[in-house]
Amino acid sequence: MFAFLMELVKIDTNANERKNYWNIARVIEEKAKEIGLNTYIHVHRDDKGEVPNVIAWADLGADKNLVLLSHYDVVPAGGTWRLGDKTFEPFDPLRINGKIYGRGAADDKSAIALSLSAASMILSKGKAKYNPVVVVVGDEEVGGTGVFAVAEKGFKEAGIRPDRVVVIDAAPDFVGIGASGVIGGEIIVKGKGGHAGRPFVAINPVHLAIRIADDLLTGFAQQHASCMSVIPSPPGSPVPKVWGRFSITIMRAGEKHNVIPDKAVLGFDIRFIPEEEKDSVISKFLAAVSSIAARYGANVEVNIHETLNPGWMTDPDHEFVSEVLDSYEKFFGNRRVAGSLGGNDGFIFARKGIPTVSLGTIGLDSRAHADLENVEEEIVIKIRDLLVDLMTP
Repeated sequence: MFAFLMELVKIDTNANERKNYWNIARVIEEKAKEIGLNTYIHVHRDDKGEVPNVIAWADLGADKNLVLLSHYDVVPAGGTWRLGDKTFEPFDPLRINGKIYGRGAADDKSAIALSLSAASMILSKGKAKYNPVVVVVGDEEVGGTGVFAVAEKGFKEAGIRPDRVVVIDAAPDFVGIGASGVIGGEIIVKGKGGHAGRPFVAINPVHLAIRIADDLLTGFAQQHASCMSVIPSPPGSPVPKVWGRFSITIMRAGEKHNVIPDKAVLGFDIRFIPEEEKDSVISKFLAAVSSIAARYGANVEVNIHETLNPGWMTDPDHEFVSEVLDSYEKFFGNRRVAGSLGGNDGFIFARKGIPTVSLGTIGLDSRAHADLENVEEEIVIKIRDLLVDLMTP
């Protein structure tokens, strides 16, 4: 399992470039066939190219299918990484002290390796409570194109019915029964440029942007934070239930210290609870921006980035959640459920009424998306064995 994980990490699957997508899809397909799974590659095509998505399964006579969902694409990584006195490249993984370091080791290639290992182990038993269906998609890091295509067309083409789903792209600290929705975009503040020595003949969009940002953080952000889900927050959160969050993430304006620019840009990120509808959140935000802009006489334009991720939740009393918690307790010693503060691909299934949970190997020290990304081998084994237990009759 770990040798295969390191083989996967060596393949640079930068999502921004859709790099080596077919290469890794073929490697995963070959491994799936090697352990005795049927395979089908669903290909999504758009104006940027192709996204191959691997579906691998076995019919062991169970009444229901269990989808083990992961993704092979990663965020970009550049430069050399340094760990103590060792230096290595992000796509030349390092295995040391019970951890594997490399881009994608945690997010999300360990999930691929453990899913196939779990499927192999349940195949060796000859019977299962759930038929294993390993699904590995692309483009998760850039909007969810792959999983959306599989859910809409791929399963039908492969002749597979997804009855239960485990999204293996989360923290190991709890069983995820939901995730926040995500909205992002920019506020463009328009002004009148000029010489900084004569500010009285200019309209400084930077000053206006600062005021708008401050009012949003003390107004809209506070109101949005009062929206709380019924789902508990992850361990270590400052609030007991998943709550609404708003952040200014980008400030961009000007090129020279003595020139007043003619526009300023504020980038923002909104996380909303699963019970809220995306369009309602957007309407409230636009109303807040409009009111603030009118207060300062500012000329603003708001661009909302389209997102496929509206958030999701599964009934915590559903029998599938109880089954997962039974297995989770055997390996982690508790029955903690929570909602993810980020987003993940569970939304496409949960919103179709398919019972969905999330689990994963991405711990607090995994440094996913950062230098020295890593995964603990012990956690990988625990999640793998948990899934085997869940599928064992």
